Amino acid sequence: MADTSSTDNAGPLQAACLGAVAAVVLAPPAAAIVAIVYRFPVPMGEYARGLGGAGAAALASLFYLLFGGVLVVGILGAASGFVAARGAGRDTRRALRRTLGAAAVVALLGATALSVLEFFIGAW
Repeated sequence: MADTSSTDNAGPLQAACLGAVAAVVLAPPAAAIVAIVYRFPVPMGEYARGLGGAGAAALASLFYLLFGGVLVVGILGAASGFVAARGAGRDTRRALRRTLGAAAVVALLGATALSVLEFFIGAW
C-alpha cells in the first residue's frame, strides 16, 4: 500500500490558505454590509450608517485590518476553511463552496463584532 500521509491533508491545507485570504479580502465588503444594515465604527470619527456610509465603513475596515485584524480574521478564516474542506471529503467543488461560505461568515462575524463592541467595552 502506498504512503499517502503527506498528500491526505493537501486539500484541507489549500482550503485553509484560501479561507484565510478570502476572509481578509471579504472583510471590507462585510463592513459595508454591516454599515448598511446596522452601523460600523469609523476610527477617530462617528459611526458609518446606511448606504452613504458603506464606503467609509469599507475604508475603516482596512484600518482595522492593518492594526491586527488581518491576523484574527486570517486565522479564523484558515481554521474555517480547513474544517469546511475536511467535512467535504474529496469533493473539491463542495470544499470550495464551503470554504468561501465559511470565509464570508467569518468576515461578517468580525464586522458585526466591531459594530457592537461598545456594548461590551464601553464607548470608544
